[in-house]
Amino acid sequence: MLSQQLQVFLQVADSGSFAKAAQRLFVTPASVMKQMNALERRLGLTLLMRNNQGVSLTAAGRSLYEDGLRLQAYAADAVTRAKQAGGRDGVTIRVGSSLLNPSKVLTDLWAPLRETYGNYTFRIVPYEDTKEQILSVITSLGDRIDVLVGSFNSRSMQARANYLPLGTYRFCIALPEGHRLASRKTLTLDDLHGERVVMVKSGDTERIDEFHRLLKREHPQIIIEEASYYYDVDTFNLCGQQGLPLLTLDAWAGVHPSLITLPLVDLDYGVSYGILYARKPSEAVRGFIDIIRRHVAGSAE
Repeated sequence: MLSQQLQVFLQVADSGSFAKAAQRLFVTPASVMKQMNALERRLGLTLLMRNNQGVSLTAAGRSLYEDGLRLQAYAADAVTRAKQAGGRDGVTIRVGSSLLNPSKVLTDLWAPLRETYGNYTFRIVPYEDTKEQILSVITSLGDRIDVLVGSFNSRSMQARANYLPLGTYRFCIALPEGHRLASRKTLTLDDLHGERVVMVKSGDTERIDEFHRLLKREHPQIIIEEASYYYDVDTFNLCGQQGLPLLTLDAWAGVHPSLITLPLVDLDYGVSYGILYARKPSEAVRGFIDIIRRHVAGSAE
């Protein structure tokens, strides 16, 4: 329902480059550039700053991007409402999906409920969970995306949305191929003595803060290299390039092809994963969350 140029612009803004947008749209980079140039000429505005690293949004581009996301979500909702008015009653839940927080976790959880709640369907919405963008994605829940599923234990994240815990991801260590410990099957914290270990910065996640204190108290031989408050794919790339161990989660074992993820066998430590949804969810989302909550509670009994 949105114009093709606006849809391409939204994809370029999400991707950060013409080449990546072209891959996702199954067109050539030249075609994407042509449409963006035409859009800027039609509006009489510069929407994108071009450079060797890709593209970034101007102030005008940021404004159009944010409004465009709202229009995209409204258009999708309009189709849903039209189908319901036409007698095909159903509920569509828009599930965000990214490399670190894939939607498969939720769709697998939903599998035993699918027959009972056949009127529910999922629409998968890809999003970029970079450390620069993730908080804005969470703040806008309900506009383009209804729910996210993953490890969202940051105080800043949970202050922006409701959170329903589902289970626990375990702490592991990801090692670059060729690292002296990479041939092991398991690791202990003693094995990491003398190593620089990259981990989430302290100060925003309670379990991470506890782990920092534990290492400083009982394993001062481990050198803590603080990353940002949130990981993204660049965090994994950096560790692979610099040969540094990375504190990670068992759920992220396959994120980077050059990193080997090993469990910490002497440590019963982890963080919760769950569903994030808007502070003021729609009636449909609230009903969906209630179904999940009852299912999880029943499975735990």
